[in-house]
Amino acid sequence: MKRDLAAPGDPAIPTPGTDTAALVVRKPALRYGRAALACLGVGIGLVLLTGLLGPSAAQPPLPGAPGWLPPYHAGTEPSAALVTGLLLGSALIGAVGLGLAILALRAGWAPNPRRLTVAGGAAAVAVVLVPPMGSADHLVYAAYGRLAATGGNPYHDTAQDLAARGDPVGLAVEAPWQDTPSVYGPVATAEQWLAARIGGTSPHTTVLVLTLIGALAFVATGLLLQRAVAERAARGGDAASADRARSRVALLWLLNPLLLFVGVNAGHADTVAVAFAVAALVAVRRSAALAGVLVGLACAAKISLGLYVLALLWGLRHRRRDMGVLLGGALVVGALTYVPLGTQAFAQMRENSKLVSLAMPLRLTVKPLESALGSDHARTLIGLIGWLSLALVAWLLAPVVARAASRGPLGGDPVTRDAAGAAALLTVAWLLTAPYSLPWYDVAAWAPVVLLAATATDGLLLARTTLLVCAYVPGRAIPLPDAVDGFARTLRGTVGPYAGIALLLGAVWLGLRARRGTRVGS
Repeated sequence: MKRDLAAPGDPAIPTPGTDTAALVVRKPALRYGRAALACLGVGIGLVLLTGLLGPSAAQPPLPGAPGWLPPYHAGTEPSAALVTGLLLGSALIGAVGLGLAILALRAGWAPNPRRLTVAGGAAAVAVVLVPPMGSADHLVYAAYGRLAATGGNPYHDTAQDLAARGDPVGLAVEAPWQDTPSVYGPVATAEQWLAARIGGTSPHTTVLVLTLIGALAFVATGLLLQRAVAERAARGGDAASADRARSRVALLWLLNPLLLFVGVNAGHADTVAVAFAVAALVAVRRSAALAGVLVGLACAAKISLGLYVLALLWGLRHRRRDMGVLLGGALVVGALTYVPLGTQAFAQMRENSKLVSLAMPLRLTVKPLESALGSDHARTLIGLIGWLSLALVAWLLAPVVARAASRGPLGGDPVTRDAAGAAALLTVAWLLTAPYSLPWYDVAAWAPVVLLAATATDGLLLARTTLLVCAYVPGRAIPLPDAVDGFARTLRGTVGPYAGIALLLGAVWLGLRARRGTRVGS
């Protein structure tokens, strides 16, 4: 008779003398775990394969290559259908792997966290060895950096100004974004300036520096998250719990194919901003002042990270003096970084606040509201609906997230636990309800979620990220073959918003069920 046996010393299988119930639980856990690793590997591998194929509907050309520096590609001119299929496959198979990893960890799977961490670091390096895909934002970042490095003002000037004087960096920016000033904060602009100083007139080298900085920030974030969960478990003397918590971080952050694609390979500024926010979460228990400075830097990279300020204040709610210290530190950093730029730094942010993404549920309200109220009033009302929806969803999900925080590895550290729980709650609610949202925004939620115990919130976030990644492939705003164009429009404009409504209803159902249970328990 065939038996499901593990190798001697396999941490996922109990040693002799362990009760048989644990053995029954851990057999499927080992199978799920192995399947999860296989799916995650395939998901990451498909991203690498798509990148190696060369410029395509997913990958803008990257001129100015010196011939030996990465990123590398074979220049095979793949079809739009092929790269769309490969990236969809990566997202869907990767999502299955993440789901299996969550199930396996809950069932008792205990992989080696050190090996997973090394593999995650290698994966982050690997995805920047191929050109960025999924959008053309990295070329706009390079242009903003070039403007800053050559005496221009990225909050007023645009890539078009660079292109007008024949600058290769400006000429590389694709048409839809050539006349768009920067919406990013001064810390992100400083990163772009540094990349431009190194890259000079080469878009290739400038983008390489940007993606390397993003990869370093991504790995550093993973290590900070692991430190947070390991420190608490170590203080409790539970090495096994520490390893499980570190494995959860490694699997859902460092080895997450969705984040490696949209956060690291694509080189989005969100990854760097979140690194500062996570550093603030880790620091807040010891130093409110340092946490304030760090979260201030996060907001000075991307203003939406202000949600972390609220989360940190919630964590410190029983330490009123420290609340003032944290808020003061964040405001000082904000003043030092934003005031020299003047109000122009917020001009494009105000314009962006009126945008509505095609794949978000509130997009379905745009036409009827514009017909009734006119464009300006309609966009203002949609923004208000988004904020009210965020508050409602956060209120509903609060018991779910609070339970996940209390049962997680930070359970005995009330400040960090409550701050991480609040950050997860606010960012997940924001992603589900915002009028304008894109797949790389999700890095802000995955970071605090991995610090909590597994709950249905994991599933909501996984479904949301998978949906948005699929909705925005292949990624470039260029003419596509009719079949690919029709598929992409349907996925983004029809499936996206209605699936988003389903996720919202799922969040409401989970919240109501949790609140009914809380009332019954009380």
